[in-house]
Amino acid sequence: MKPAVLSTLLLALAAAPAAAAMLPGASAKDPYTVDAAKLEMFEKENKLVYTGNVLATQGPTKVRGSVMTIYLDKAAGGSSDSSVRRIEMKGPVTVAQKDKVGTGDSGVYDKQENKWYLIGNVTFTQGTTVTQGDKLIYDLATNRATVTGRARTVLTPKDSDAKKPGG
Repeated sequence: MKPAVLSTLLLALAAAPAAAAMLPGASAKDPYTVDAAKLEMFEKENKLVYTGNVLATQGPTKVRGSVMTIYLDKAAGGSSDSSVRRIEMKGPVTVAQKDKVGTGDSGVYDKQENKWYLIGNVTFTQGTTVTQGDKLIYDLATNRATVTGRARTVLTPKDSDAKKPGG
């Protein structure tokens, strides 16, 4: 790969947060960092593939998986600028932000929809509440999480022993 192409792909990823936050709970001003054992760049497909214990971080949010593929959108007019249009994660995938943790078999970020999807054997934990289902959809615009596919929730009181006599 030519050095100019390499720098263009890396600059595209570095510039992506300026347009929008890519992780739940993050700000568009937060840098987006990816750490992995290996990075492969595919110029013709406009994609970056990170493999080996991948950790993506933006603001207070961390996403983990075994493989992360970032698809870039070439800017109109033949410009060398690109932006992230889609991220696909192979898992197990974990998304953690403060007291919220989502896990699933795979994950997808769709920039056009501005949503993250966790798919397969999904567990969403917030504080002491645990919800399980087939799919989790997290809308970045509204900060709303939706679990689909026979959702099951377990609510655990925080101070369950405090009200017992002698407790």
